Amino acid sequence: MLNFIIAQIIGGIALIILIISFQKNNKVNLLKYQMFSSLLYSVQYAFLGALSGCFMNLVCMFRNFIFKKFQKVPLYLLLFIVFLMIILSMSTFNGFISLLPMFAVVFYSIALWNGNLKVIRLTEIVSCLLYIVYNIYVGAITGLVATVIEMLGAMIAFYKFNIKKVYSTK
Repeated sequence: MLNFIIAQIIGGIALIILIISFQKNNKVNLLKYQMFSSLLYSVQYAFLGALSGCFMNLVCMFRNFIFKKFQKVPLYLLLFIVFLMIILSMSTFNGFISLLPMFAVVFYSIALWNGNLKVIRLTEIVSCLLYIVYNIYVGAITGLVATVIEMLGAMIAFYKFNIKKVYSTK
């Protein structure tokens, strides 16, 4: 029970940091916030015994660090990161559901590599849908709530920077 409570507190902090990240209209700032958020999410999943989610968040932290260092990340680094995600996901394979975090972070990594903030925000919404299913499966109640809120944060940012901006200039 103590692990569950600690996981929920850590997940709540990670969520706040992640939502703030989507309000940044700059890739470097977005990635700085997401690196710290990924570390906290990794710890949260470790406390819940959800190793696939834990490992994917650790790789995401590494990915964000690499993506922050380069103006344009070389393709070989993206491929290395995706390969690492697949290998770690296979090492924790526990049925198809355990692969959902891998699909979510691979799609999102490709969107980050692309660099288009509109695509990043849209991909985050899809990734959240995958994580919602995973969180239900592993019993991460706070993670489920956090992912829904995270998805809403990405939707708000998409509206703010992509939809509203387009219609306000017409």
